[in-house]
Amino acid sequence: MSTIKYRRRGLIAGVAVALAGAWVVSHQHASADESGITKTTLSAPVPKTDDVKSTAPNFSAIVAQYGPAVVHVEVVKENPDSEDGHSGALGSGFIVSQDGYILTNNHVVEGADDVTVKLTDGRKLPARVIGTDKAGDVAVLKIAGTGFPTVKIGNPANSKVGDWVVAIGSPYGLDNTVTSGIISAKSRQLSEDSPTHLIQTDVPVNPGNSGGPLFNLNGEVIGINSMIYSRTGGFQGLSFAIPIDEAMHIKDQIVQGGGNGTTLAHNSHPRLGVAVRALTSDEAQQVGVDGGVLVVKAGGPAKAAGISAGDVIIAVNGIEVDNVEQLQSMIARARSNVSIVVARDGEQMTAQVELAPRA
Repeated sequence: MSTIKYRRRGLIAGVAVALAGAWVVSHQHASADESGITKTTLSAPVPKTDDVKSTAPNFSAIVAQYGPAVVHVEVVKENPDSEDGHSGALGSGFIVSQDGYILTNNHVVEGADDVTVKLTDGRKLPARVIGTDKAGDVAVLKIAGTGFPTVKIGNPANSKVGDWVVAIGSPYGLDNTVTSGIISAKSRQLSEDSPTHLIQTDVPVNPGNSGGPLFNLNGEVIGINSMIYSRTGGFQGLSFAIPIDEAMHIKDQIVQGGGNGTTLAHNSHPRLGVAVRALTSDEAQQVGVDGGVLVVKAGGPAKAAGISAGDVIIAVNGIEVDNVEQLQSMIARARSNVSIVVARDGEQMTAQVELAPRA
């Protein structure tokens, strides 16, 4: 690691290892009841019903315009243990191009012998699996034809915790079911073995929603609903979506690779090897930067290059990074080596990092 005097105020960002290999994550949960609430003798005026309705978002326009681009995915797999030698699976997906390319989850179509897509107009069309990425849990399907309705792709980096979002999918096979909630957290890390940082929401998502789109209030898709956090297998208030920019990058790799069942290798997801969190304003002032992402833990390639806990990552390959999602995207698109600038003890330090493939 080379060291130069710190002269400019840095920006940010970092990548932490993420994502579990399962799509239903089990854990105990805490409960709360009314006895834990502190009451007061003062009360706010009760808003009129019309006032309450006026502040609630209306998703009907989004559903009307983009709902037709959301599809129901039916999968048939070989199963020697079943009576007829086959078993079925259900999921969701959405059309991203008028010539019939569809995004869904890898775990929806993994091992499929036959895939059928049902559109909102009632048509059932055979779908071909163009390619899959198990690590990123993304799959690309293709249906024959042109002029299909499509979704609008958004930028997850522009979304904020607390923003309203809406999901459309087929929970338990119930086509075009609409549910809504808010973004609960961003860049959520569930495992060190995955390249993906997830969008956490409280949108009701259940089996069959997997692969469906997560929309913002502008009607833009910002994620693919992928997994839930549950003790029972059903929705319990925690759901997770793959950021759409990552999914589209995977889709481009698959399509550019020629399709025909392409499976992306693990090394298509380079690993930096850091766990990070956002700086508080006090910490940023102490370090002398306007903002940034604090390295909480460094291992693998980052540690080998001299990056350590307490560093603040401010640039990659000469480009200042504005947020976690941006750095994550930059690392995902990197080849084998990157130049990482960090702020440490009032200085800028540049580390040449040789990225490692995912195990």
